[in-house]
Amino acid sequence: MNNPHENISDELLARYLAETASAEEISEVRNWLNLAPENEEELAAFEAIWKRSALLKNKKTVVDTEAAWEKVRRKTTGKLDSDNIPSGNDDARNETIIRQLPVRRKPSYTLWIAAAVSLILMAFGFFIFRTQFNKPEILEVATINNTKESILPDGTKVFLNYNSKISYPEKFNGDNRTVSLQGEAFFDVKPDAAHPFVIDANGTDIRVLGTSFNVKAYKKELVRVDVRSGKVRVSKADRKIELIKGESAEVADDTLRSLRADLNVMGYHTQVFDFNGAELGDIINSLNEGYHSDIRLANTNLAKCRLTIGFQKEPLSTTLSVIAETLDLKLRKEGKTYWLEGSGCQ
Repeated sequence: MNNPHENISDELLARYLAETASAEEISEVRNWLNLAPENEEELAAFEAIWKRSALLKNKKTVVDTEAAWEKVRRKTTGKLDSDNIPSGNDDARNETIIRQLPVRRKPSYTLWIAAAVSLILMAFGFFIFRTQFNKPEILEVATINNTKESILPDGTKVFLNYNSKISYPEKFNGDNRTVSLQGEAFFDVKPDAAHPFVIDANGTDIRVLGTSFNVKAYKKELVRVDVRSGKVRVSKADRKIELIKGESAEVADDTLRSLRADLNVMGYHTQVFDFNGAELGDIINSLNEGYHSDIRLANTNLAKCRLTIGFQKEPLSTTLSVIAETLDLKLRKEGKTYWLEGSGCQ
């Protein structure tokens, strides 16, 4: 059995608990306990299992020694009567000679079984201790009507959009750095070729080594991945696709559809928008998602107006004023709602 304790043996711990250890061995155990707080927890777990195994060892088989001795006496008496007592001496024949003979006792298999069971219990107990009590805690970061940036244990930066949640271990162990996403987030992954970064997004597997990209995975919506830099592999069931900078993909139940990346979907994080011959209706949708605002067109004909324009971290009111001025529209605000009014485009 492999020793689950570092720098100390199970046998020494057993002697320590049984109070049969020498002064030097007691000192060795106490020095080991002082090395780390976790060693005291391991000793406590070992003591519980050790006491359990001791109970098993005490359950020995009951042997009827009197019956055994009586059987030996009968055999001995019979042999003496037939071989060693003269036939002419009736008194000697009637005399009983009893001789105590050494009895060899067979090793108790119960003890061997108890020892084996105790070793199994010890191994199982320490397996549970190390896998359950030392299991990394799962942390969560969530948003409702706000955005939030978090830094994961490996240095990866995550920017959460509204109504989103990410779950991750307090410390990444194993071959992969795995997280779970519900909602939308922009990832700037810390490069680590030996430990790929994996996102579980509503059953879609997104795997990278080091890059920046956006993942949209709200419930009842198609999962979408837009890559800003580097390379990303998107998988669903037995289908997969690799994306590079400027590429995007939408994931349905049984399909992966490749698209051209729309960097404006990252506007909630970057506050950067770039429209090239885009329809005003699409521009308004992007701004509403990026600013979490309520912008409406008073005339549905305005939705077909095309516009080429860009914005770099401008306030929403400034952005809408520039659009209104460019298309000769009127901007009006009612409460938290912005209205763009006009007759349409020439």
